[in-house]
Amino acid sequence: MNRLRSNPAGSLAVILGIVSAAERFVLWAVYGPVSYGDTGSYFRSAVVLRGWTLDGYDGTRVPGYPAFVALLGAEPSRVYAGQLFVGWLLTMLLFYWMWRASRNAVLAVIVAGLYTFVPGTFLFEANLLTETLTAFLLVASFVLLFELGKAPTWLGRGATAVALGLTSGAVGLVRILLYPLTIWLVPFVWSGGGGRWTRRAARTVLFLVPGLALLLGWVGYIYTGYGFLSPTTMGGYNLVQHTGAFFELLPDDDAAIRDTYLRYRDARIAERGDQTNTIWEAIPELTEVSGLGFYDLSRELQRLSLRLIREHPDLYLRNVAEGWIDFWKAPVYWEPSQAKLPAVVAVFPIWASLGRAVTLAANLIFLLSSIWIVVRFRRFRDLLGDQTWLAPWGFIWATSILQTIADHGDNPRFLIPLQPVLFFVVGRYLGHVLQERKAEQE
Repeated sequence: MNRLRSNPAGSLAVILGIVSAAERFVLWAVYGPVSYGDTGSYFRSAVVLRGWTLDGYDGTRVPGYPAFVALLGAEPSRVYAGQLFVGWLLTMLLFYWMWRASRNAVLAVIVAGLYTFVPGTFLFEANLLTETLTAFLLVASFVLLFELGKAPTWLGRGATAVALGLTSGAVGLVRILLYPLTIWLVPFVWSGGGGRWTRRAARTVLFLVPGLALLLGWVGYIYTGYGFLSPTTMGGYNLVQHTGAFFELLPDDDAAIRDTYLRYRDARIAERGDQTNTIWEAIPELTEVSGLGFYDLSRELQRLSLRLIREHPDLYLRNVAEGWIDFWKAPVYWEPSQAKLPAVVAVFPIWASLGRAVTLAANLIFLLSSIWIVVRFRRFRDLLGDQTWLAPWGFIWATSILQTIADHGDNPRFLIPLQPVLFFVVGRYLGHVLQERKAEQE
């Protein structure tokens, strides 16, 4: 108890580390790794990368997560264990970030605990998908941005800028949605640490070179190999997630593709109630009726989708709005068949419901506080002037818009990697409000 009083941050960090590690050991014992529709393509790409070559890489995925899977032997149980360890590191990193930003150890435990004990984020460590690794690299990037502004020497700031460039570039190579992070951070890197313009420019260059080398290098590979000026070859298929909702408006010149897709769409709606992810089931027959290969079909679907968007912007924008709302719905993904004990099947739904309520509350606070901050910006000028809060706050907003412009698939899942960052942003906001009220009372 004396030690806790004399060094609360260190003691709470130790307790958090032990408890969160124990929680992951329990999860490993009672719950198995879960595969989803995307898992197979990640593992197939990982098998290619295990040969230290890109020969045979199909261009459908950015390489970050397949590389992580390859390093762990492309074996589900090893990847699961690796993600549990990455998740533990993320817990501790969140604690460090919040404590460094607020000097409030209790608030740091709460923010780190939200990620660790809310099932919507924590259970993704068992899912063989990109979310956990993405969240770790994203939080690491914002922690490095914080440290960039605090580094006491130019050499330290330069080294931190290079590390930040690597992590921000790596985020995009794990999850394509976060490709813009490096560019987003440029003004914050420029201002972080101050100094003359020459030092700011040098620091920004040190940041940009590794980040853009990763991101543009991969785009160059896709363009050279497949002719797409993008990080993957999937752009046309993603756009159909939007335009498939009104695909019947295509003219008869495109009847073969139109009618084939509509048949799959109608069956999907009858089964599931919406047309989300219809395209993945329709691809084999669409290639047959169109006479196009996989990549040319993606180009053709992109052409048709852009035509529909130009001709029917109202229908497209309605889908965009729906996707933006879905982004904040805080789903919980778990698979009862992977539970190793009957008690787990009984407990998980209760845990999921309680955790989802907490996450929805945090998301609502984020949205309402954002409106309040903009309306009363003079009152919150100190918070808005803090780049370690402003950068993640703004990036969440930017991503919420970009994700729904580009895709209308499983939009509620798109927030999962940003959810720990949102917990930090909300925690900093609430901490600021409490400090302000305490100061007023004094």
